[in-house]
Amino acid sequence: MGFIQPKHFVNNKGEPYTVRTALPEDAEKVLRFNQTIISEAPFLLTTEAEFKVSYEQQKQFIKQIFDDNGKLAIVAEYQNNIIGFLDFHNGHKKRIQHQGSFGMSVADEFRNQGVGNAMLSLLLAWAKENPLIEKVCLEVFAENTNAISLYAKVGFVEEGRKVKAIKVNEDIYYDLISMTYFTK
Repeated sequence: MGFIQPKHFVNNKGEPYTVRTALPEDAEKVLRFNQTIISEAPFLLTTEAEFKVSYEQQKQFIKQIFDDNGKLAIVAEYQNNIIGFLDFHNGHKKRIQHQGSFGMSVADEFRNQGVGNAMLSLLLAWAKENPLIEKVCLEVFAENTNAISLYAKVGFVEEGRKVKAIKVNEDIYYDLISMTYFTK
């Protein structure tokens, strides 16, 4: 079971928020959060036109993560609204189940206020305690310097770069940087 104890934080503006395990009953809020994030965040792979997740699919996705020892989904919540979401998935085959990757998003108005750092710190604490997980991986747009700075600050190291991995249109490409954190 992918589970963390809820933890309370205060953002850089002095506002309290909670980071906790995402539950299937959060599906509607997570879905609305994802729809908003996809429409406003410049460094995501999924476009608005591609995001066609139903409430039932979102609920099943969260339930599958919750029921699996090598996966974790967490939300950051402020005044009963989701302001951040992180999901981690380890490998589905025996030889790669010791490693996994995650994606993380924070609502625009809560970026650069410690929310991403809070979610990331709880993911890494969970991963260190999880006997399956030895390596936490991510890919980040090379232009997303705020995220890269956060990842480096908590101990991630660059493993490599995928040149022109993202194609926005005929003339615009972005590189992806692969980063890793070893838990053991």
